[in-house]
Amino acid sequence: MPPIKKLLTIKDNNYTKLAKLFKRKAGLYIVKDGYNKKISFKKSCSIIIPFYRDYSFLKRNLTSLTYQDLPPDFKRNKVEIIIVDGGSSISLKNLIKPIQRFYPVTYLKLKKNYGRATARNLGLLYAQNDIVIFLDEDIVTPKDFVSSHLLRHEFLDKCIIVGFRQNINLKKINSQLDALEQKILRRPNYRKDFRYKRFVPEEWRVSHKDVPFESFNKTYYLLRESDCFKNFGKGKIIGIWDLPYMFLTCNASVPRKYVLEVGGFDMRFKGWNLEDTHLGAKLIARGLYLIPNLHATVYHLVEENFSKEYKRKKIREYTKNIKLYKKLKNENIKLRSEDEWKKKMKKYFVNKFINLTDL
Repeated sequence: MPPIKKLLTIKDNNYTKLAKLFKRKAGLYIVKDGYNKKISFKKSCSIIIPFYRDYSFLKRNLTSLTYQDLPPDFKRNKVEIIIVDGGSSISLKNLIKPIQRFYPVTYLKLKKNYGRATARNLGLLYAQNDIVIFLDEDIVTPKDFVSSHLLRHEFLDKCIIVGFRQNINLKKINSQLDALEQKILRRPNYRKDFRYKRFVPEEWRVSHKDVPFESFNKTYYLLRESDCFKNFGKGKIIGIWDLPYMFLTCNASVPRKYVLEVGGFDMRFKGWNLEDTHLGAKLIARGLYLIPNLHATVYHLVEENFSKEYKRKKIREYTKNIKLYKKLKNENIKLRSEDEWKKKMKKYFVNKFINLTDL
């Protein structure tokens, strides 16, 4: 196949026909509505959660998943949770046991920190189900989160569903949850996501030197300016972003077969960010449509008072990965069979992890 960059310039993202099909089948608007309780799901899902350091964040994540509004039999037979510890010094044994009453859980632990791309690929290697839902450890989900994602895939094939997020600290999240059961009382607000509204300051030019000067010191409304991403295809740039930047694996879902077909995550990405952007670019170049799901908005737990050195480290990693992302877009997509991809990954992961599922 041609280079990713070239394919992105000819692939549109006008999913109007898919939206009409979804409205006819589900009776709902694909971008803003949740799910129809009268529709039962045939497709299964694997929820992949990489973990590295924040036990309390992951605890809230898993607690929210236990409250998903799905039949008990469906949770046990059609949903699996795969937790990949990226080489932390923490044992998750006591945290995982309670959720095993609701879902089958696979617990994998890498022997050292190889990066987020590697951790997610290990999760993909163990995933068995039709749809992959990517979550980060610091995400708290509403009760219809999984249903809202799955409903879109029930009627559509070549699509990436991206949810939104509202950043919130630990003190404020407690005011949004039931004190005893830790259920979400107030839905997260998708308008707090950068894809709804974002100011681009001039200092970001350090990481985006090829972006025109006039693109900085401006506020962008990406959803509105792109008509909910419909007009964000064919290589279009809005501010500093192209369409693959809208794909964040803190809250996204995609058919597993396509993720494996394009080779999963590129493990040349180290440090913070862009490994998901690159996967999004490959999937879009492969022919998938990227569709926002405003109803599947989640809380994103964030720490406060990061040190200046920590922030500088993140900027260095981000700047390095932007250069890598732009370089990799010039590579050709290599489509693989599932067996071929798994054989390659099994060889790579030999002696790099342990399976702690049987606690």
